[in-house]
Amino acid sequence: MTLLKQPRARRQLVAEALRELLRAWWLVRFREFRTYSSALGEAHPAGFTTEFAHGEVALLSDIRWAIDAINRTVGGRFTCLMQAMAGKAMLNRRGMENTLVLGAKLKRDKEDGDDAPMAAHAWLRVGRTVVLGGEASVGYVPVASYHSAK
Repeated sequence: MTLLKQPRARRQLVAEALRELLRAWWLVRFREFRTYSSALGEAHPAGFTTEFAHGEVALLSDIRWAIDAINRTVGGRFTCLMQAMAGKAMLNRRGMENTLVLGAKLKRDKEDGDDAPMAAHAWLRVGRTVVLGGEASVGYVPVASYHSAK
């Protein structure tokens, strides 16, 4: 089903996801991380986690779907950090406790001709449930967590 044929509530969620993704894109591309990191929530040690926040599983699924739909539509142009930031803003707006996790791993072999010795990844959790970026987070060690409480 195309985006335009979705029910009104889902179309509104897609519009919100687009706004938040564009906002995150602008911040990541044109600002230094230290200038907006405090807006991501309270900084915690890498292994910080909370129990499952009693949120609506359907809402978490819809937010993930909306962000994925926009990212697929634009050919995957939004990075994992941009997607996690957008999802975090959407969850914050709904008063849902969440944590954005930044992770890193050493590269064992050269991927796509990239000479960088490390790789970074960001993912978004609600409690112990990974909302965005979970499938790619395997092998990454959490470095920092940014938590937003209710």
